Amino acid sequence: MQFFGRVTFIIDLGKIIKRKKVLTTSRNSFLVKIIVVLGEFFLLNFLLGILSTHFKVAFPISDAKILMYAIVNLAYMVGVSQVGIILDKRSAPVESILTRVSKTVLIFVVLLLIVVCCVKVYLPLSFLVFFFLIFFLAASSWRLLCRAVLKLYREHGGNKKKVIVLGAGQVAGEVYNKLISNIAYGYNFCGFYDDRLPEAYKVDASLVKGNLNDALEVIKKGEVAEVICALPSGDDRAVVPLLKQAESKFIRCYIVPDFKRFIKKKVSLQFMENLPLVDFREEPLENLSNRIVKRVFDLCFSLGFLITLFPIIFICCAVAIKCSSPGPIFFKQKRTGKSGKDFYCWKFRTMKVNNDADKVQATKGDSRITPVGAFLRKTNLDEMPQFINVLFGDMSIVGPRPHMVSQTDTYSKLIEDYMVRHLAKPGITGWAQVTGFRGETSEISQMEGRVERDVWYIENWSFWLDIKIIFLTVYNMIKGDEAAY
Repeated sequence: MQFFGRVTFIIDLGKIIKRKKVLTTSRNSFLVKIIVVLGEFFLLNFLLGILSTHFKVAFPISDAKILMYAIVNLAYMVGVSQVGIILDKRSAPVESILTRVSKTVLIFVVLLLIVVCCVKVYLPLSFLVFFFLIFFLAASSWRLLCRAVLKLYREHGGNKKKVIVLGAGQVAGEVYNKLISNIAYGYNFCGFYDDRLPEAYKVDASLVKGNLNDALEVIKKGEVAEVICALPSGDDRAVVPLLKQAESKFIRCYIVPDFKRFIKKKVSLQFMENLPLVDFREEPLENLSNRIVKRVFDLCFSLGFLITLFPIIFICCAVAIKCSSPGPIFFKQKRTGKSGKDFYCWKFRTMKVNNDADKVQATKGDSRITPVGAFLRKTNLDEMPQFINVLFGDMSIVGPRPHMVSQTDTYSKLIEDYMVRHLAKPGITGWAQVTGFRGETSEISQMEGRVERDVWYIENWSFWLDIKIIFLTVYNMIKGDEAAY
């Protein structure tokens, strides 16, 4: 009932949360946005001038050049306004920054091409390709530089925000630990406020500065920039007047829902009109645009590989496999895919033909593995036919590795979140594989570690995380992986 009491409280505060979105942006955040955007417009026009000169782009009349500059700037302005930046936030992960830049540049490219076609301004294709690519790299570098400078500035005491926490329980303590764990966030913690007796505190009593009435006085005086409500269920209704008063003083308010005891994983909050809904699990790939980006990348990457490198690899591996032992070149095995649907996963055959291939996992020193097969496994070359699976849509370049059906039957009964890993398409490589959980799973803890990382990947997917995993996979292939056998 406490959980539902918390949800009811959130519903009561629906209007407060909604109004908070239109509060005046703080001066520091506004300044950060202005600096970032002005820097990008400078890069935009500088690169446009340099590259148009280098590629000798000819404009039939002088007005056409002015029109081109106007179109480029307006198109980028629309992209920035639609996507926004994240650097004004206290926490700005690198992957989130690059994702924002990617979306902004994508909108910019589409709009620019549409407008250029409509006004019939001719621009060489080579110029456009170089311009978009170099500007993307320049804008990404600029934002990462701004992030580094802003973090350094905050670490030296600048751009600080005063914040108080309502509550002195366990959740409030966790909030405090997050606030002070990274000084680059730029928070100046000003104390806890709670109506309970000191013996009920779960935090250092010396950090508790008073009760909720004392917090109200601090808010009325405008002495803080942010208020975080971390009161436990049952105590939080008394805080509604405080939050309303804070908003009247342009103080930003945040609520930490106290349902961690019920849901011990990352969740997100959605709205059905003004009704808040707690999403049981956050899945970025549930967003259609993210799925399109991932699928387009899979198609382009797999097609490029299959057309260029795969024929050479196939000829070399086919000859070696045939010379090493009798049997087919390819080995196909039924494995569990997305939503628990089985599919046939293709590999180069690395074992002697045997009856246990679909039941028994390969182990270190396995006598079934041929010398050529050992090399293929060590270098990951045995996985290359799976690009065909990617092309057909059964797999993705990056995702949780598909397991044998027998493994799925076994581990789904032993590991609580095991089937959650099948919410995404299986991959040729994955987050678990590049973080030390590749190969044999002789102990249940090894599979638990793999599942934990697979679920983390599903909940934290981004295009740039996929790129990172691909680079780490290639790096591991070059240096060699002890778990590859």
